[in-house]
Amino acid sequence: MADLSVKYCGVTYQNPLILASATPGWDGNAMLLAAKQGIGGVIPKTIGPEQEWAKHPRNGRFYIYKKKNIPIGQVNLELFTTKTRGDWLDHDLEIAKQGRAVMHISLLAMPEPEQTAALVEEIQSTGLADILELNVSCPMPAKTVGMHIGKSAEKTFAQVKAAKETAKIPLTVKLTPNVASMIEIAQAAKEAGADGITISNSIRAFAGVDIEIGKPYLCAYGGYTGPAIKPIIMRHVSEVAKQVDIPISAVGGVSSYRDVIEYIMLGAVTVQLCTSVMWQGYALISKILSDLNGWMEEKGYTSFEDIRGMALGNITSVEELARLPAKHAVIDAASCIQCGICRRVCFYRAITDLYRVRYDQCDGCGACEQWCPKKAVTLC
Repeated sequence: MADLSVKYCGVTYQNPLILASATPGWDGNAMLLAAKQGIGGVIPKTIGPEQEWAKHPRNGRFYIYKKKNIPIGQVNLELFTTKTRGDWLDHDLEIAKQGRAVMHISLLAMPEPEQTAALVEEIQSTGLADILELNVSCPMPAKTVGMHIGKSAEKTFAQVKAAKETAKIPLTVKLTPNVASMIEIAQAAKEAGADGITISNSIRAFAGVDIEIGKPYLCAYGGYTGPAIKPIIMRHVSEVAKQVDIPISAVGGVSSYRDVIEYIMLGAVTVQLCTSVMWQGYALISKILSDLNGWMEEKGYTSFEDIRGMALGNITSVEELARLPAKHAVIDAASCIQCGICRRVCFYRAITDLYRVRYDQCDGCGACEQWCPKKAVTLC
């Protein structure tokens, strides 16, 4: 049995998997279900004030985005918790605590930093929280909270500073991907005292239009999650990991052990998941953990420290790559089934009707290699 434990912001998790702040953790019993599957940590839906704008629609708020009937993403119109603060503090956190997973509690950055500090004190005074996650990143909030704070390094700094001055347990902050670059904001969070950062929340999006009736599938802007956002989040994780020395919890498009490993190789310490649990159920957690254990044993790694950040050194700029020796496509005649796909996707007209490559015309883009169903094409 491999050692899957990790230490994040001074807190030990039995494994790097965390239930992200969303529907699968909408109450204490939901968090308990995830804990029973062996997950390392659980996060409730963001605890904040009970106000009209914090209520979510109850007339349809999810749209699963599909291509050829295969789900690739999901738009949601959810905001923060719909349970009262009193419910969480008096009942639900205690129920979730029974699962013995790390209690990683999400709280809303309030319009004023001193209000946030008061909420920090109220949550930690229960003695049920092990670590806090400050939400400055919800993509469809009221104008004074969520990503309207998280898109500003100055506002993020003020919120984290106030929260950290009150916190007696580790404090992390969940950043928004709805920015050109996260580096400056991550640096501001660190300078304000954050012990770690979560990268990141959902991407502000629109579900689309039913062209048969001319109406939107969802009539408001929401947050996009699922497999399709993973390349965007990986970019943010790797950029921050290379520039800001702070522990990272990665979240976005995780549905298998391979996704977990990729994020760790890009510098993450813990990895959160949500949409895949919504699609496949809590049992997915134990499946990923089993696969992680198998992969670690097969590779001979003793801990995740053996692989953390190992991919970062190979990330460079497009300009630097362009200076490297050029490659061209090579087709293995024995494997080629002459399906025509490589010719169709080659816009440099480098593949002949005999399925040979004109090296002088090949631009080394790799499209043919990516599309070949038999892996008969390689770049050399």
